[in-house]
Amino acid sequence: MNWFFDEYVYETEFPTYKFEYSFSNDANGDVVFNFTITQSGVSRIFFILVPIYLDMGKGKVVWLGSARMSGDHSLEQHVPLKGLKPKPKRAMLAYYNDVLANIENH
Repeated sequence: MNWFFDEYVYETEFPTYKFEYSFSNDANGDVVFNFTITQSGVSRIFFILVPIYLDMGKGKVVWLGSARMSGDHSLEQHVPLKGLKPKPKRAMLAYYNDVLANIENH
């Protein structure tokens, strides 16, 4: 819990995330998740893991993984989702409000 107090309480940092994404298909027809996450409003030593979720429809939300973010930084990734043919409805950061931040999901 030291990291939480160091970054949110003592340093009073509050990150903003801009999340842009799209889904495409590879040559096999599997879904590829393309995204960019931009973290801003924090110092260069601010570090956090930001959870990424996929809405598969019919009320099913799955955790895909976490993006390692530090400082004012952008992360661009292309993640093949092997074996997944139907595209997810949407992707979201911190779906369960599991990060204290201002999040712009696009």
